[in-house]
Formats: sequence, C-alpha cells, structure tokens
Amino acid sequence: MCAVGSSRARGFTLLELLVVLVIASLAISLVGPAFQRILPGLTLEAESRKLVALLRHARSQAILTGTRLAISQDPDSGGLLLSDREQPYILPQQFSLTLTGGAGPGDPLTGAAQILFYPRGDSSGGSLSLSLEQGRSEDISVDWLSGRVQRGSPDEPEERPRQSVRQQEGESEAEQ
Repeated sequence: MCAVGSSRARGFTLLELLVVLVIASLAISLVGPAFQRILPGLTLEAESRKLVALLRHARSQAILTGTRLAISQDPDSGGLLLSDREQPYILPQQFSLTLTGGAGPGDPLTGAAQILFYPRGDSSGGSLSLSLEQGRSEDISVDWLSGRVQRGSPDEPEERPRQSVRQQEGESEAEQ
C-alpha cells in the first residue's frame, strides 16, 4: 500500500491495456462466426412460430364467425392465402413453403391443396413444411380431428412440460 503523498501513481500501464484489447478482439473475432451459424436457425424458428400463430388465429376465426375458413398456398408469392383476407401472408425471401392438404377437398378454383378449419373447431388436417436455403426445415401439423396446430410432425413425441423440483419430489414420494 502506498502512503499518502507518495509519488508512485496507481493505474494500468499502456502495455497492460494493449494486452487486454488484444485478448478482447480475439474473443470477439471467435464469437462472430459462431453467432452467424446460430442466426439462420433462430430466424427459422421465429418464422415457424409466426405460421403456427397464423393457423391458430384462423381456427379461432372459423369458430367465432361460424364459417369455414380455408388456407391455401399462393402460387404467385409462395406465401399463404387465407379465405378471410385479401392479401396473402408473404414469407421472407430465404424461406420456401410447402403446404400439404388433409382429407378435405382442394381449392375449387385451382384444385390446389388447402387446410380447412370448420366452425366446430375441427379441420381437414394437413401440414406445412417451412425450409431455408441452407437445408434446415421445420414442420407444422394440423390435426384433422381436433384442429390442433403444433410445430413438428404429429408422429414426434411432444416435449413434456417442465415440473418444479417440489412436484418431482412429490411424485417420487407418491410412487414409494
């Protein structure tokens, strides 16, 4: 410890500051490419969540209005056409979408596949496959019986909801 009035100053030398700056720049240069590899997956997940929300909203509108609502693929833009909207939902450039209709009838005008939501909440069923140019893809499925919309194919097991530690301890005590 320096005495008060000492001529020795405290602080960092220029060399110490330069070493810290070099280490920080190396760390940033390593993190940048890793972040760019993660980014396409994040945009794919975000876009698939938007499509799930759009389909769930369409189902809700069919129930609320008491009318059948159809969703088909727009041949011009590659996006989705909803029968209750004039403008299609257009995907960003790097995405491609494939709609596979369920057991219901196709579009009467074009014969294209479509997913129908009925006023009772059920649907014709079907699926959407959203893919990126890099080959990554996400599936969205619509159950024909319940009209339930979920990410992933219907054959994939759903993730089990997370439980608190107390709930897990309570279950293990109940099993004993």
